[in-house]
Order: sequence, then structure tokens, then C-alpha cells
Amino acid sequence: MTDINNLDILTDKIYQEGIEKAEKKSKGILAKAEAERIRILEEASYEAKKITDDATSEANRLSRSVEKELQLKGKQLISDLKGEIQNLLSRKILKEPAKAAFSDVSFIQSAILEAIASWKPADDLELLLPKSLENRLEKSFQQSISDYSKNLTVTFNDQLQGGFRISENSDAYQISFTEEDFISLFSQYLEEQTTKILFTTST
Repeated sequence: MTDINNLDILTDKIYQEGIEKAEKKSKGILAKAEAERIRILEEASYEAKKITDDATSEANRLSRSVEKELQLKGKQLISDLKGEIQNLLSRKILKEPAKAAFSDVSFIQSAILEAIASWKPADDLELLLPKSLENRLEKSFQQSISDYSKNLTVTFNDQLQGGFRISENSDAYQISFTEEDFISLFSQYLEEQTTKILFTTST
């Protein structure tokens, strides 16, 4: 009977030790699993924050880039608009009236007489005119220019589209008064005045 009791006690002891070892091992496994879970969560949180930070940084960069591009496009648009306005004014104020004026024979004749008057009567001059004016100039005008300068040669040229040129045969000096010369002379002044009136911000 005693042997049986001792056996039961030994069995209980072994069983108890096994349970304790199992519990201890189980606790170790659970603790390790918990530590791993915390590590994974921390890494996931770090990666999520990094992704969010990177996305925010990229969004800010794109926003700045788009804003800068819009500013550049806006400035270019304003510049193009100013150019269009200036071109429109140039056509209305200079080109169209100049074309009409240089098509007017009376205007050309008057301008030629004014220009010739600046030379001395003895100057050996050449007056270059468009071929299109050869049969349109009045005889009284041709007599007038002869009265200004006896040494004046009148030449008609196909390459000259409008206006006239006067030069001294003995010198390289000449006066050019064509539609292009007129527009070129006043274009810069018109552009400056347009900019001053339309595009200068008052303070």
C-alpha cells in the first residue's frame, strides 16, 4: 500500500513539474510573441509615418512646382497680352495711317519738297522714287523740285515700295523717308508711351 502511495506522489510530482515547465514555456512563447507583435507594430507605424511624410513632402514639392509654373505662365500670358495690345495700337496708330499717307501723292510731294529744301541749291542730288509713282507725279511738282535744285536726278525704282530717298551723288549721306522708316522711327516712342500709360502700376 505504501508503494502505491509513493508512486502516486511521484506521478503527481512529475505531472506537476511538467505542467509548470509547460506553463513556463508557454509564458516564454507568449512573451516572445508579444515582443514580436510590438516590434512589428512599431516598424509598421514607422513605415506608415515615413510614407505619410514622404507623400506630404512630395505633395508640397508638386504644389510649389505647379505654383511656380502658374506664375511663369501668368507672367508670359501678361507679356503676350501687352505685346498684342501694343501691336494692335501700332497697327491702328502707325501702320494704317502711314500706309494711307504714303499712298497719297500730295503728301509724298510735300514731304519731298520739304526734304530737298534742306540742301543747298548747288548740291548734286539723286531722288529715288517708287516705280509706281512715275506716271502719278504732277508736272507742277516736277517743276517745283527742279526750282529747288538744278542738279537733281530723279530715278524710279521697282525695289522701293513707297516713300522716297534723297542722296548726294558726291557723298554717302542720304535721307530715307519710306513707310518702314516712318513706322520704325515712331514705334519705339509709341511702345514707351503705351507701356507708361497702360502698364505702369501707380503707387
